[in-house]
Amino acid sequence: MLNTRRSQVLDLVAETYISSAKPVPSTPIAETLGVSSATVRNEFCALEHEGYLVQPHTSAGRIPTTRGFEAYARKFIPPGTMTGNQQQWVLEHIQGRHGDSLFQQIANVTAHLSGYAVVVSLPADDSLHALEIHLSALSSNRILAVVVLENGLTRQIVIELDPSPSKDTLRDAESSLRQLTLPVGELPTALNAIAKRVDQDLARTLVALASAWPQISPTRFFSQGLSNVLAEPESADPVFIRRVVEYVEQPALVASDAELHIMLDETVANVVSQLQLGSSLGTLVLLGPARMRYRDSLRVADGVTKTLAGRFADTSLN
Repeated sequence: MLNTRRSQVLDLVAETYISSAKPVPSTPIAETLGVSSATVRNEFCALEHEGYLVQPHTSAGRIPTTRGFEAYARKFIPPGTMTGNQQQWVLEHIQGRHGDSLFQQIANVTAHLSGYAVVVSLPADDSLHALEIHLSALSSNRILAVVVLENGLTRQIVIELDPSPSKDTLRDAESSLRQLTLPVGELPTALNAIAKRVDQDLARTLVALASAWPQISPTRFFSQGLSNVLAEPESADPVFIRRVVEYVEQPALVASDAELHIMLDETVANVVSQLQLGSSLGTLVLLGPARMRYRDSLRVADGVTKTLAGRFADTSLN
């Protein structure tokens, strides 16, 4: 636990470094606190010893370490609220959006408000139900399954089946699916069970559907704002660029009970917020340099997710 002055010094170093992207010397900190530079240098040494600050090279000022940024950023949880105008702007820009278009627009508006890269993830959810199911023949050896899930997403699966079933068989298969009021994760087992007691043509159709069904609810990712991060001074560092691109192109699903939290490494910061839209629980992640504007980023991430949760509470995304 840092004492009051040491905590003040850390906060001032973090805020100055966030705005300038340059190591922070003792003089401006001393002037702000009304103490001598020698006093601040002593606090610098203590904070270095405790792992909160580091001196990147001799005669330079200090910058926060990962631990230092974490201590600074956590002071903004819970964050302040977005303005009423910002909340209204978010709602206006997602108005009329559904399914994939909705989630992409959420990434768009959050990137605009935060000035950072944003990844919205919607994990595979086998507990969802299918609202609509349509089967049709594409060719002599392929059929198309179009499924609308209760979270508003539409899935299309092309299934190889030679020869393609007749229209009557496809209609019977649709009927079998609609009669199953089960979560999508349980449908393959149920379809295989039905296939054991129906005629051969319907049976092979149901078995083929059961085999392809896991494609219905894959993990989905939507991203926006990579150019925002590439405009940061850290973009001159190829290690930073590589890490950011990896996070955007291959985001990790974050398992946490916290509605809002921070993940940091030496180069990249992630502000992670739970995204609750009706029955769907996804994740919204802001990506930026470790020198992130945490106060604003946490406020935006929390504000966007709470605004959307309120909009879609107890409603369908359809």
